[in-house]
Amino acid sequence: MTNNHFIELPHSINLRTLAGYQTKDGRFIKPNKILRSGALDQLTVEDSQRLADDYGVGLVIDLRTDEEARRHPDCLPPDARYYQLPVMPFSDHASFSQRLKRHFTKSEDPVVHMYKKMLTDSHAKSAYQDMFTLLLNHTDDDQSVLIHCTAGKDRTGVAAMLVEAALGVPEETIQADYLLSNVSLECSKIQLAVTRSNQSDQVETMGSLPVNRANLQAVFRLIAHDYESWADYLETELNVSQDNLATMQRAYLI
Repeated sequence: MTNNHFIELPHSINLRTLAGYQTKDGRFIKPNKILRSGALDQLTVEDSQRLADDYGVGLVIDLRTDEEARRHPDCLPPDARYYQLPVMPFSDHASFSQRLKRHFTKSEDPVVHMYKKMLTDSHAKSAYQDMFTLLLNHTDDDQSVLIHCTAGKDRTGVAAMLVEAALGVPEETIQADYLLSNVSLECSKIQLAVTRSNQSDQVETMGSLPVNRANLQAVFRLIAHDYESWADYLETELNVSQDNLATMQRAYLI
């Protein structure tokens, strides 16, 4: 892999940095501020020490379910704070009228449906809202945040979209970063297969498939159809205000 967003670390899964992505106003995401990855359970002590020494990881946000975190606990960088914010299982259930409507319409791809739920389900939104609270309170220049799930592509993929949108990264860059998971995971298939054993059906369904443009299109259509902008979604659904966005951009951009 030659893309400069990939981080080569033994035993890591889909480990990447958002550093260097350019925003619409010409700024860039700072080095050693925001990382994304799959599970950290297979890291060695030496690997986790490198995350601290070379990338300044001082905060780890784990988006996995309770079961995933219990079965495969993270090997954390020394002194890093750890927060588990499970995006799944979803808590909202379709009403009778919604179920009836689905019965008479073309069935939706289950993974596309889960992507939309990650933006609309109350439990998922609460996890992402808490993620932004942590990001807004972790702004020291010498420390970075690592956000991860199991494969680092779906729950973390949506998290990265939200963070990048909050920082003003163009949509084409957001999409390209999302699709990079397919390249990265080509190098992690054996590790990923082990890490994914004994997981819930929903997680397993998403994890068994590569990321694809249909998932992206569903997310971007939902934002375009139901909200005025990404900023409107962030404020309306995640309580991330315009002032919060300005604070984040000062902290994470250069």
